Amino acid sequence: MPVLATTLDLLAEPGPLGPVWWRYGRQGRHSLTDALDNPDGDRLLEAEQTAHAQARGKEWRQAERERRRPACTRCRAKFSDERWAEHERADTWGDDGLCADCRRADADQRAREAAEHHQAAAEAAAAGAWWRRS
Repeated sequence: MPVLATTLDLLAEPGPLGPVWWRYGRQGRHSLTDALDNPDGDRLLEAEQTAHAQARGKEWRQAERERRRPACTRCRAKFSDERWAEHERADTWGDDGLCADCRRADADQRAREAAEHHQAAAEAAAAGAWWRRS
């Protein structure tokens, strides 16, 4: 809101439309229309609108990127940025399409199965040690 001031002596000579108004925050005397004009506000409004448009564009780009983010073929969880980069670098034939958690669960399952297989083989070897084929 502009704040204007003048004196009665200045108003008497050229009248209220002459350069008799001081606007706080500006130098010199101005006519009423110049004193009420707000070119700084127009530039500020334009800068705010530009910043808002850029922020809206950035939000849209981020939303679009999230929409394209691949998901795990098993649990449907979205890939992390690291896993997504790995997925894009990988040969499509060699990539399993699993997230890091599902990969870890698969590796744990394979390790348990291998341990069970070793244990069963060791027990079979121990149990069948007294009989040999000739």
